[in-house]
Amino acid sequence: MANKQLICGRTARKYLDCSKAEFESLVEQGFIQAYRDEYSRWRVSKESVLNYAKRALPSGETHLILENHYEEVIERICAAKSSIKIMTANFQRFKLKPTATQGKNYNDGTPFIRFLMEKAGQGVSVQIICSSPSKPFKEEYEELDEEMNPKNFRIFFCIRNHAKVVIVDDEVAYIGSANITKAGLGQGVMSPGNFEAGILTENPDVIAALNAHFSEIMDGVYCDDCHRAMDCVEY
Repeated sequence: MANKQLICGRTARKYLDCSKAEFESLVEQGFIQAYRDEYSRWRVSKESVLNYAKRALPSGETHLILENHYEEVIERICAAKSSIKIMTANFQRFKLKPTATQGKNYNDGTPFIRFLMEKAGQGVSVQIICSSPSKPFKEEYEELDEEMNPKNFRIFFCIRNHAKVVIVDDEVAYIGSANITKAGLGQGVMSPGNFEAGILTENPDVIAALNAHFSEIMDGVYCDDCHRAMDCVEY
């Protein structure tokens, strides 16, 4: 890190409005790039602070996403501490990519479904509702499930689901148009990806309603009266 790009720890904490412990946790997780100099003072990458501040969502607020779905949604999933809930109409196979705020944590091209299973193996509850997974994704999932078999991982293939929702740690939720696909997340092979729109929210009433809706579908509340239930399967 070049000196002109460095700021002290106190300045970084003031800009981020966080405590010393919270700042050090961000450094440990790789969201903020920093090191201690010979006097044990924090020297912090100004760019990483600015990048993190852009993605930070003030408590209780909602904001619109028209681009950067990968950074806004997938990176939040990667940082989950307790639970991940995903609703998507389509789930394709893709690998995690390096980004400014991920640092070295998730830049090794790990398959996303493997990452989710690893999170489940670490104690994070992972639940997925998906309408039509791609064939390569389903083959990759079945292979990894046989290898890893994480207890905290559930996936329900519901043919009627068309919702695109992500809930992380029951604290922040994405509601929008983007499927869990390369094109939807801005990783298109032949183009930058789809035009998508969505919102991120920390509104507790919205998250509670989404959680209730998710649980009803995941637990089969509608299956008895659904003529498509025979097309659905839970792994």
